Amino acid sequence: MDDTTKKWEEMTWQERRDERFKRWLNPPDMKFVSPEAEKLYKERVTRFIKAIKLEETDRVPVMLPTGNSPAYYAGADFRTIMYDYKVMRQAWIKYMDDFGDMDNFMGPGLTPSGKIAEALDSRINKLPGLGLPDDSPMNQFVEGEYMMADEYDLMMRDPTDYALRVNLPRTIGLFESFRKLPPLNFFMMGEAWVAALSDPDIRKTFQTLMDLSGEYRQWQAAHAEVRNLVVSRGYPSLFGGGIMAGAPFDHFADVLRGTHGIFMDMFRQPQKLHEAMEYQLNLLTASLKGFPMTACPICVMPLHKGDDTFMSDAQFEEFYWPTFQKLLLAMINEGLVPMPFAEGKYTNRLKQITDTPRSGIIWWFDQTDMAEAKKILGNVSCIAGNVPTSLMMTGTTMQVKENCRKLIETCAPGGGYILAGGAHIDTDKIENLHAMMDAAKEYGT
Repeated sequence: MDDTTKKWEEMTWQERRDERFKRWLNPPDMKFVSPEAEKLYKERVTRFIKAIKLEETDRVPVMLPTGNSPAYYAGADFRTIMYDYKVMRQAWIKYMDDFGDMDNFMGPGLTPSGKIAEALDSRINKLPGLGLPDDSPMNQFVEGEYMMADEYDLMMRDPTDYALRVNLPRTIGLFESFRKLPPLNFFMMGEAWVAALSDPDIRKTFQTLMDLSGEYRQWQAAHAEVRNLVVSRGYPSLFGGGIMAGAPFDHFADVLRGTHGIFMDMFRQPQKLHEAMEYQLNLLTASLKGFPMTACPICVMPLHKGDDTFMSDAQFEEFYWPTFQKLLLAMINEGLVPMPFAEGKYTNRLKQITDTPRSGIIWWFDQTDMAEAKKILGNVSCIAGNVPTSLMMTGTTMQVKENCRKLIETCAPGGGYILAGGAHIDTDKIENLHAMMDAAKEYGT
């Protein structure tokens, strides 16, 4: 670094973001399969960068909702690729070979290892053959009150201790033995570890974890190979930011208190909920300091309980937006690009989510009124969405193209729009994914 180069702490958020964009455009140690693949990769990344910056591009970029459809296209299914990493690799290669031109493509990043899932024995996540029918096309979260109403203080006193000795034994069968662990501050003395491992149940848990490490390395290596292969062929990923944290409210509503519990807390102990959300916010923002340069600066953030049907505008303004907005601003300040995935409808929320830096965010919408989104957010944030998943799964190619045409005509003028599905599809209808790409090329230039 020469004397004229700014230090990271001296940069504006836009300059930090540009540094991350450079890394995205020029992935280090990446050997593209051909000069043409490298050229296409940079054109595609540039297309997305311009959309994020609310600039017009050569055409509307497309974020295809491929999900796990490559597995089904190759004649496999979700359960098969959970266990057979070779089949998974071949499926994703075949999909790339046969599809051709795409603006982006992602590997099977959300597909777990079947062997590891079996051993973990999760009570909060069902998978094909593990709580769901073998032919189920996706996993399923099992909501529940996994944190009791009177445990906020216990959790905030030591969140790691709470996770290991309280939450994990409740939610993951393998960690049932951790109920017998002493408080973590006991482990400042080495003898405490010896004492803990003298318990046969605790020792069995640790032994199982060690036995799974080899399987994890195989799973990780297989997924990394596919991810690198995708990029080497010229397809950028939009899921490389390395963070999936959502709103602090959802942290408690999704995986701890559940829908029923969180709404009881909003009425019975609102101050305690606010205190816990601020605590979670501080943990998340602290983790952003020195956030590494990743394959892509975009950070997908699924949102679940903030949509129009879950709470009123007043409740959103009080409980949901304040801490989430602070998290978004902290991420933007580090040069990251938050992409909240607003599941459900956010039409009523549009007027409440405008207070962020211009071009700092991508809002990915599921069922939101896109004409209103363009009207309200068009000069504030890049917007993406919302070709209906039902249409992608059951509609004709002409219906898909017509839907995309209307979205492009509504949202693309002036830049700042990414044509995208309302959610990923998990079974194959490749002709409709082709129709999305064709629509962008025909109507989005």
